[in-house]
Amino acid sequence: MKDKIKEILNPTTEQVYKRELDRFRKNYIPERYNQVKLLDGLTDPSIDHYISISNRTDGKSYNYVHALLSIAIEYDIGISFFSRNMMLRISYQQLLDEIIDKSPLFNRKDFNFIRQQYYVTLNYKDKTIALISDLNNASELKYFSNYLKNFPIMVYDEFLALEADYLSDEWERLKTIYQSIDRVDDYPLIHKPKIFYFGNAVNFESPILHGLKIFNILENHPLNTTKKYHYEFNVMLEMNRNEHANEQRNTRAFGLANDSMTTAQFDTNEYNLATESDRLGIKRNPRSLYVKLKKDYLKIWFNRDTLSIILSIESRIVEEYQYNMQLKDNKKDSIFLNESYFDEKHIKKIDKGFYLFENNFSKNYITSDFHALNTLNITKLIREFLREETDQTESTSKETQFNENYIEQTKKGIMKKLWE
Repeated sequence: MKDKIKEILNPTTEQVYKRELDRFRKNYIPERYNQVKLLDGLTDPSIDHYISISNRTDGKSYNYVHALLSIAIEYDIGISFFSRNMMLRISYQQLLDEIIDKSPLFNRKDFNFIRQQYYVTLNYKDKTIALISDLNNASELKYFSNYLKNFPIMVYDEFLALEADYLSDEWERLKTIYQSIDRVDDYPLIHKPKIFYFGNAVNFESPILHGLKIFNILENHPLNTTKKYHYEFNVMLEMNRNEHANEQRNTRAFGLANDSMTTAQFDTNEYNLATESDRLGIKRNPRSLYVKLKKDYLKIWFNRDTLSIILSIESRIVEEYQYNMQLKDNKKDSIFLNESYFDEKHIKKIDKGFYLFENNFSKNYITSDFHALNTLNITKLIREFLREETDQTESTSKETQFNENYIEQTKKGIMKKLWE
């Protein structure tokens, strides 16, 4: 009861924020559209990434940006909007214009846009509350870090796209921008910079999804739920299927009633995907080796006794790699994969299910003709790895035996001298 009274008479900043967010939902978001559930976790210092994935016309972009604009004004926390390229940057300004014009919260006369060389700013009265730029400016923006630090709520809309539209280094560019912004020890309300991603379930090819290592989570996250995940990264994820939005769309024109834009689910194929039981089986006596690809790594994880094998593509590893596909990555303890390591007949092993895959992204990556990984002789790599492991074990055993013999002979020599 005392806590209740204290909350009413002397609420914390977080408690006031939660009340205002509930009021915003009630007054400005119709129930049939996205309810910006991720903003419930905005004040959580343990979350860095906020991902909203849904079907088309769910209203997530409009409602989240509308709510974030009101938060930026109320708490004097700037927002930075980032697109994939300069052309898409224009759509942000159009979205902001639409929200400002339609919202009963705002007076259009209080806002104006100013174009700079690398970004566009949105001003509210005498303050700059938002910045719009694109990932292609990542290198240039780092020289404006003292200014960018004022816009710690980052938004990346339409981060899922057609496969050909992605930038290969989106993750690196976004990281560079984040590091330019992350220059304040503790921001009011949000504590640390936050990144919001909005998209539709187009495909698994996004470099952002790959960088976050979130494929297994996406494949198992229940629809119409919001959940926090703490693993190598700290993510809050919502996946919504808005049936009202689907009713408003004409899905018959192109026969799209069951596509991912309607179902809000990624197209997955569970054939030859590893289960938790498969992973537990390998963990009974696990071994792993790594192949350095152009940017990523192929992980070959297997049971030493049963030779059950799970393949995955990793964006980063902490272990050393044993093989590399490019000469420039040669190291003292790595082997360059020349033509002797590739065999077109090896595709049969993949076709017959000899290997399991960690997730759909890894399966698509490895089995695609483009990467030539479907002809890589995985079993040859494992044989070499085990042969070297056996040689090392034998060498270690002999060295241990030698040391033990030496110590024993030394003891005998000392004892002999003591008794003479």
